[in-house]
Amino acid sequence: MIQKIVKKQPELGKAYLLPPQSDLNALYADTKNNAAIIIVISPGADPMTEIDAFSALRKIAVKSLSLGRGQGKKAMDAIREAQGIPAKAGTMGTWVVLQNCHLAPSFMPQLDALIEEIKYDENASFRIWMTTEPSDKFPVTIVQNGTKMTSEPPKGIQQNCKKSYRAISDREFETCTKPVAFRRLLWGLCFFNAVILERRKFGPLGWNKAYEFSASDLSISTKQLTQFLDFYDEIPFSALCYMVAEANYGGRVTDPQDRRCISTLLEDYYCVDMINEENHKLSPSGTYFVPSDGSRQDYIEFIEENLPLNDLTEVFGLHDNADITSAINSTDTILATALSLQPRATSSSGKTQDEVLAETCQGILEKLPPMLDFEKAKKKHPVKYEESMNTVLHQEILRFNKLFEIIVGSLKNILLAIKGEVVMSSDLEEVGNSLFDNRIPALWAKRSYPSLKPLASYIVDFVDRLVFITTWIDEGKPVNFWVSGFFFTQSFLTGLKQNYARRYTIAIDLIGWDYEVMEDAKFDRTKEAPDGAYIWGLFIEGCRWDVE
Repeated sequence: MIQKIVKKQPELGKAYLLPPQSDLNALYADTKNNAAIIIVISPGADPMTEIDAFSALRKIAVKSLSLGRGQGKKAMDAIREAQGIPAKAGTMGTWVVLQNCHLAPSFMPQLDALIEEIKYDENASFRIWMTTEPSDKFPVTIVQNGTKMTSEPPKGIQQNCKKSYRAISDREFETCTKPVAFRRLLWGLCFFNAVILERRKFGPLGWNKAYEFSASDLSISTKQLTQFLDFYDEIPFSALCYMVAEANYGGRVTDPQDRRCISTLLEDYYCVDMINEENHKLSPSGTYFVPSDGSRQDYIEFIEENLPLNDLTEVFGLHDNADITSAINSTDTILATALSLQPRATSSSGKTQDEVLAETCQGILEKLPPMLDFEKAKKKHPVKYEESMNTVLHQEILRFNKLFEIIVGSLKNILLAIKGEVVMSSDLEEVGNSLFDNRIPALWAKRSYPSLKPLASYIVDFVDRLVFITTWIDEGKPVNFWVSGFFFTQSFLTGLKQNYARRYTIAIDLIGWDYEVMEDAKFDRTKEAPDGAYIWGLFIEGCRWDVE
């Protein structure tokens, strides 16, 4: 819908739907030797490939340093040395790239002082490049005097493939001794890279964990592809698959199911059919396919003209409904941004922000039950060797009480700050803005159990969890456990294993899990389970339970 609106606007149009390509040439034209070039990166973005290619084009040597502990002196020496080294282009000075500057906040004041000492020279080719994630530790003078650019990972299969082909030089594209096989397998590799990056937008349906694949993974895989094709007469698909899926990309993947998934995905792109079949299909509908052989520019034009702007879920091996998760995440991001831009002076009801905030805080405080009684729990449910659930209960109470103290404390402090009795700190201000926007404050989320609920639903859920634990304390161990109501569900599962291991004298690491969906006729849910536990509140994503 938003794309349609942007397209129809005469002042905007289709150009505003496509992310602009980073133009280092235009960026370099605005720079000078005594001010830094600052590239703000986001996770997954790596501008080093573009900087290396640009330095080769300008015939200027570049030295890269990754900042961290003990790297400050090396960086200072490199900057001083680079100013006096003549470049191949005939100018004086080379480039120094300081990567991950956000990891060295203590070094930034020294760097600021060193840059201040550099004299302006219009003809000097010396430059300081700095890559950093957003940070509040940067000296103001470096930011104000420097030239800034953001570098974000592309979104969508089309933009990912386009960036991959732009990063490859014509020389790399033409040097392989098996040109047809190389070009088609390179397309498969770039397409695979785009698919695994874009799977992240589906949340747990895409990957069990969010992995930060980088441009270096694709770069090394491309070089290995060239080497393997040049060295072997027959293409070693198994070796290529192993190096890419298990070593280059797979080295970042820790979950066993994710490792199996990434290996299975790659087999669709590193296979004989990619080479032997003309325009081999990469999706069931045939929307995605291998283009006919051509130059690197031909492939870029094919990407722009033939790959859809919005990805089809079939290319990821997922059902169309999987796109709902991605759409919800994108919508939440857009609405959260719009919400953060709304005026804070008054609300839609005509009340000021302070009045709305005071009502919200007071309403939450009235809904919250008393803090969980840890001393009472210790007396009624002491720690026993034969009952690990008591230990689980104690741990849950401590976790919930810590969160309870943070929530109640911040709400009371906001009420006092509104009255002017305490100072409104930056943390309190952030909590207040989140409450006003009906979001869970970051201060709470840091100590909270995982939750995707908005503020109102979160408070209702939090109260229900406290009631669940309070009932356990007062009435004894429940017959049925609310499995999604635990603060740390893993401790509950470990407690069940411990009870079983101690009852039957079996090593706990030899015990596995067995599950059975309960039917009323087969199970008596009014009594405690003989082994394990009866649970409820389990959610399934991506499928449904067939009662028949």
